Amino acid sequence: MRNRYGLAVIASLALLAAARYAAAEIKFEIIDSARSVQGISLPSGTRIEYTESGKINYAILEKPVAVQDLPCQGWIYFYESGKVKDAELSRDVSLQGIKLSKGTRIYLYESGKLRSGTLAEGKMVGGVKAVEGAKIFLFETGKLINIYLAKVQEIQGILCAPGPVDFYADGRLKSATLAEVADIGRIKYPAGSAVDLYPSGRVKRVALSEATKIEGVLYGKGIRVNMGEDGKVLPVR
Repeated sequence: MRNRYGLAVIASLALLAAARYAAAEIKFEIIDSARSVQGISLPSGTRIEYTESGKINYAILEKPVAVQDLPCQGWIYFYESGKVKDAELSRDVSLQGIKLSKGTRIYLYESGKLRSGTLAEGKMVGGVKAVEGAKIFLFETGKLINIYLAKVQEIQGILCAPGPVDFYADGRLKSATLAEVADIGRIKYPAGSAVDLYPSGRVKRVALSEATKIEGVLYGKGIRVNMGEDGKVLPVR
């Protein structure tokens, strides 16, 4: 009896494994000729993976081709709606007046608006001058969420070091690393310090790059100091 039960379990597991394998086979294919798949024109040799609902998850292109008017190469990911979610550019292209570099991976909102990419040339983006090679992240409104600076740059009166710089939704500076000593709210913060700002421009939090005296108290290198919007140090809780 035990053997029969064991054989039944083994048979059930085998059927389950076969069903899973069959399902996996259905979710992946390589198209042997250029055709439209779910309204998306794809070239011969494209490898496609589908979601559980049967929609295209991603495609791997054998050669560069325009997909939804984007010059693409390599991997492309899609929203459930079939709209391009992210793709690698096969040449420089302009989106919303922003020129993006060949080879960069761009990310789009489902509306088709640019979410992020690397600039092929300098450009004013959301009121901020972004230099060639900078990687930008945008709100759907077109305002900057974040920019990754390729070199030192002044933004809203603060000289920012290379690396990430964040913004509020209205375009005001939110956080950056100081490229030089900065006098903000009558306090001198050393170069290399990472600062978070209130929308007013006052320092909200700072990670000090070297020992600094604030309100008569010496804070050591690497210490994080929280500040009130009135410029006073907040008590540690």
